[in-house]
Amino acid sequence: MRPILPAVLLPLLLAACGGDPAAPGPRAVLVTVNDPDHGDTFTYEAPAGFRPALSPQPGFPQSAAERTMLEAVNAERGRGGTCPDGRSFPSRPPLTFEGHLHEAATRYAAVLAGRGTLDLPHRLGTSTPARRMVEAGFRPAPPAGAALLFGESLAAGMTDPAEVIAVWKGSAGHCAALYSPVPYGSAARADGAGRAYWVLNTAGW
Repeated sequence: MRPILPAVLLPLLLAACGGDPAAPGPRAVLVTVNDPDHGDTFTYEAPAGFRPALSPQPGFPQSAAERTMLEAVNAERGRGGTCPDGRSFPSRPPLTFEGHLHEAATRYAAVLAGRGTLDLPHRLGTSTPARRMVEAGFRPAPPAGAALLFGESLAAGMTDPAEVIAVWKGSAGHCAALYSPVPYGSAARADGAGRAYWVLNTAGW
């Protein structure tokens, strides 16, 4: 079944606004997300004690197929590579599984599977990749001057991780996303209309 892939989400820059007297609570930081790809700007509260979730969130387990996909992505990152537009990327460290990102990916994979089509939009109504990850609980406060990056890649119609990665590598945007320098990620799969739907979420700085 021929996979249909939309354009990969470009990195989103976040500005952390600390020390604002209007900020909610002395330990909170307000982070503003500017998403020009989707014409969206929103703010979230980052708790000072935020820690990445290094295990699945309740109700959102990581399946064996999803674990295998993340391992395949990490193997590709370790090799580095050259993308169709000529950009070359060095070997990258493996993505560390992050439970909030996995929850967001799992929820959106289920939405795509429920739609049952090969149309794979990054935005549905007001729901965008960055909003989905933040709403699932990924709410860090990036260090001063750091750019927090969110990435989402989608695919449908394949079950073999090697096939999914090969198709992503054939697209300049998806290829670059595979080698993003961020530390956290997760891959989720849902089945619908006789095909597999994949969501790869990455985030960090």
